[in-house]
Amino acid sequence: KSLVGSIIFLCVLILMLATVAPNKLIDKVMKIERQWSVAMLSDSDMDTILGQTNKLYTLLVIDSGLKAETGNMFLPRGKETVDAFEEKVGWWFDYLEARGEALQKIIYQIVYRLVLAIHWLPFMVVTLVPSVFSGWMRWCAKRYGFDYASQVVNNHAVVFIVWGLIALPVSLLLPFPLPPLVVATALIAFLPIIISLLISNLPKRL
Repeated sequence: KSLVGSIIFLCVLILMLATVAPNKLIDKVMKIERQWSVAMLSDSDMDTILGQTNKLYTLLVIDSGLKAETGNMFLPRGKETVDAFEEKVGWWFDYLEARGEALQKIIYQIVYRLVLAIHWLPFMVVTLVPSVFSGWMRWCAKRYGFDYASQVVNNHAVVFIVWGLIALPVSLLLPFPLPPLVVATALIAFLPIIISLLISNLPKRL
C-alpha cells in the first residue's frame, strides 16, 4: 500500500509541477544539466546515457500511449470547435497545449536524471563493498573487545539513510538544475561512509 501511495503521490507532484512550471524554465534546466554532464563525462558516456534516456522515454511515454492520451486532454480545435467559443477561450487551448509540452519535458528530465544516477551505480559498488567489509570488521573488533559501539552514531546513520531514500525521488522532480557531481558524490562517497558507520556501530549483541 505504501508503494502504491508513493507512486500516486509522485504522479500528483509531476502534474502539479507541469501545471506551474514555464516551458522556458524547463528548457533552461535541461540545457544547464546537459552542459554540466558534458563537462564531467566523456563523449561515449554521454552518448550512452542519452541513448538509454531516449529508449526509456520512448517506452514509457510514446509506446505506452501516454503521449496520445496527453493530446486527448486538449479540446478539439478547428472545424470541430465552435468558432465563437474558440475565439473567446483560445488562451485556454494555448495553456493546455503548453502544459502538455511541459509534462512531456518533465518526464524526459526525470528519465534522464534516473539514467544518470544508474550510471554511477557500478562506481558505487566499488566503494560500497569495501565500506561494508570495513564496517563489519570494526563491529567484530568492538564486539570481542572493549571499544564502545555508539548508538548515537548508529541512529544518526539510519536517519541519514532514510532521508536519502526520501531525497532520491524528490531530486528527480527538482525544478532547478541538479549538478551531476552532487549525485555522484552522494552515491560513491557519502552513502558508503554512512553505511560503514551504521554497521560498525551496531549493538554488540544482535
